[in-house]
Amino acid sequence: MKNSAHDNNEYKALLKGHFASDEVHRIIPLGLTLGEARAWYRNHVLLPQLRCAIIALAGGVVLLSTLSTLREPLDATLTAHMIVEPSLLAAAGFILAYAVAGLAGFGSPYYVELGLLRRIWRTVNWEFGGISVLMFVAAASLIAFSSTPAQFAATAPNANTHVELHAAFLLAGALIFVGARPLSMRVKLLLPVIVGKAMGLYGMLLLLTPVAVYAAYPVYEQADAGIALLALMVVLDFTLMPLWLYNYFNGAWIRHAVVAEGQT
Repeated sequence: MKNSAHDNNEYKALLKGHFASDEVHRIIPLGLTLGEARAWYRNHVLLPQLRCAIIALAGGVVLLSTLSTLREPLDATLTAHMIVEPSLLAAAGFILAYAVAGLAGFGSPYYVELGLLRRIWRTVNWEFGGISVLMFVAAASLIAFSSTPAQFAATAPNANTHVELHAAFLLAGALIFVGARPLSMRVKLLLPVIVGKAMGLYGMLLLLTPVAVYAAYPVYEQADAGIALLALMVVLDFTLMPLWLYNYFNGAWIRHAVVAEGQT
């Protein structure tokens, strides 16, 4: 039987005692009893979350397994070793972090508390704006340190150093996920474009430097890596900037329509 007083404070308090805070506002307008609300929450929130998390976990494991079998081809050229391999490792870290975040609250008796923590995380991040920046700075520092010529030179004779570099790129991908999760879609689309500019500048440096920066590879491969970084910057610009512009102007049109409707 439907709750005829679903918008009263008692009903809201009841739901907040059983569901994550950021989901209560989706349940209240439905006017469901507590049992019906639990079934709705399971079918429309938890199960889709579980499916996505399992797919992401499988995808991350498959990607890591594939990379482990392609070690020699990925280390053969500077372009593959400095661009392709770190990008795939960071992507695997991002996907696995998404899977862990999706599985963390499923079936847990503490999903209400986890929902409250997520809400606090978003609030603090928007109020101070420093948490996401801190995550991105940490990820960028890991990637930059792991991509230095000294670190690349150390991976050749030392397998442990190679594993540590792989772990650093995986962790960087996970940090990027944590930092990007509370951000708006518009900011998420813009961040890779900014990163692409940094890659383009470094690519220009590699392309124009006449001496070998990475001693383990010949100079012409250094130029190839620089061209690849510049090309990646251009691809990011032409792929994401139209999406960002569409998202920006579409959002502005919706806001304008809402304001116009409120004035009528």
